Amino acid sequence: MKISAVVLHSRSRRLLLSAVGLLAVSCAEIKTSQCRQIVEITRNIADKAQVLSNSGQTQDPQQVLQVADAFEEAAQEMKAIPLQDEQLVEYQSGYAQLYLGYSQATRHFIAALGEKEIEVLKQSQQELQRLGQKERQLGNAINDYCQQP
Repeated sequence: MKISAVVLHSRSRRLLLSAVGLLAVSCAEIKTSQCRQIVEITRNIADKAQVLSNSGQTQDPQQVLQVADAFEEAAQEMKAIPLQDEQLVEYQSGYAQLYLGYSQATRHFIAALGEKEIEVLKQSQQELQRLGQKERQLGNAINDYCQQP
């Protein structure tokens, strides 16, 4: 009788460990999938902004405003991703705010350009540079996080 209890206990432990292992794999797959969704949006907006701005070479204010529109759309797409991972929710929020910031700073820049407001142009340009730095930091952080098991 004691032997069968030990065997049953050993089997229960193995089943429990197997279930925990499957759950861990499932959680990792969810995280990987959610990371991919965020990264896909970041890549898409980068590609779209490059095309719309002719790799940053455009002189046409209307094309630049289309880039601002694209950033707003990317912010909405980013916010729409259903996420379960708390850290990814923070990255998601960071990217959405970043893209709205790009859109707003770009619009201010174009308006100041039309009005020839040099000080606002400088401020908008500084804001765009600050956002670029923030984007690099956010990109590094999410890449590091998403590469963790």
